[in-house]
Amino acid sequence: MRPRFRVRAGRVVIGLSFFILVVVPSPARARPTGATTTPAGANGGGTVFFGHVFPVEGPHWTRGPIGEFGAPRSGGRTHEGFDIVAHCRTPLVAVTTGRVLRTGYDPVLYGNYLLIHGQGEHRSYFYAHMRRPARVHRGDRVWTGERVGVVGETGNARYVGCHLHFEIHVRGRPIDPEPALHRWDRYS
Repeated sequence: MRPRFRVRAGRVVIGLSFFILVVVPSPARARPTGATTTPAGANGGGTVFFGHVFPVEGPHWTRGPIGEFGAPRSGGRTHEGFDIVAHCRTPLVAVTTGRVLRTGYDPVLYGNYLLIHGQGEHRSYFYAHMRRPARVHRGDRVWTGERVGVVGETGNARYVGCHLHFEIHVRGRPIDPEPALHRWDRYS
């Protein structure tokens, strides 16, 4: 459809007659025979929803209230992320395009971890308890849906089983990632 031009007080104003929302699916991924999907029919790393996808690429569930943001922890701490339970070795993907700020190993809490800063955002995304060190390194550019590691039980997860501890930080401060995760899971 062509834009309509109108002249008002000597100026040309372009009036657009329509608005288009484009949803671009990521490449299809092979699924083993008998594999199941999440309750919403999602498989992490699927359709990009405003540049984000669900971080776990496979069947997943939650730990319940103990794995939610703000849940009490020992020493007066609170949980600063959201726990997504999945089978060990389930692939993890970058939730958005960005740059790897840090990778490492913390034997006490996080085990193998990864921190990605979203491109054009004031947000960073933190993955913890990965089975092995991240497949990417500090300074690397990652793309939405790119494999970055696998679910594990390192750090303090060795006591509770395989899961991804996932955090979102806005300008360096943690926020509750659950609403975003639900949105991304629904459209992945």
